Amino acid sequence: MLKYLSSSLLLLLVTDTPKKTYSWLEKTDNLNTIETRIKVPDGFTRMPLTNNSFAYWLRHLPLKPANTPVKTWDGELKYDQNMHCAVVDLDFIGGNLQQCIDAIIRLRAEYLLSANREDEIQFSYSCCTEKIAWKKWKNGWRTKIINTNGKSSFEWVKTQKADSSLKNFRSYLHNVMNYAGTLSLSRDMKKTEVSQLLTGDAFVHGAAPGAGHGVLIVDMAVSASGKKLMLLGQSFNPAENFNIIKSSGKYSPWFEMDFGEELKIPQWYFSKGHARKFE
Repeated sequence: MLKYLSSSLLLLLVTDTPKKTYSWLEKTDNLNTIETRIKVPDGFTRMPLTNNSFAYWLRHLPLKPANTPVKTWDGELKYDQNMHCAVVDLDFIGGNLQQCIDAIIRLRAEYLLSANREDEIQFSYSCCTEKIAWKKWKNGWRTKIINTNGKSSFEWVKTQKADSSLKNFRSYLHNVMNYAGTLSLSRDMKKTEVSQLLTGDAFVHGAAPGAGHGVLIVDMAVSASGKKLMLLGQSFNPAENFNIIKSSGKYSPWFEMDFGEELKIPQWYFSKGHARKFE
């Protein structure tokens, strides 16, 4: 009988509501995900995952209906619709801000939020190594950009009341996307060997603004002999729907992990030195 519950228990019931797995969606279609739609090639099986991991969360990302075209942030069709096999059901934050690296940042942050690991949500700006932490932002602190002799830095200023709402979380992401880039994310993530990559890791080519790129490993499969395949997701510049890209190899849309000296994808290529892991 609810009316006889103590006030403290009522408060717990109200404030300790589990977060949605994918915060930007009202509901999800469990029959239309990366796992259910994109089959593994003959002789391969999906790699086992822990249920609450980033990899599991990515594998179950909801997709838009089959044959959905990739559109840019302003609703225009991407010039080539033959480079992707699926479009992830992910909205845009900040208009043209959600480009390649920003989409990776967005997905990592969304996962940590859903997994009640909010204290781990932190990314740096391109100009600085200090991390911009969500836990500080939600407590009312904001960054003030300072330009001195052509160099940019920032300082923290307390300007707002504490606010852990989804609206404020999206405001935080908007801010990070505005000042982060391939250079900052390649610095934030840990360099690793290609052989050590797993779902949730990435290839990040850090370069000057507009000159780099990044893709996220959203699923992996393995054969009985140990051969590994990976699915790659990306946005681009201008910002476009986060989509699962196709390889040009025999396992398409899957990419082979033993790709040689260069990983060639539509519109880009990566070297082995671009392999990265989140800390």
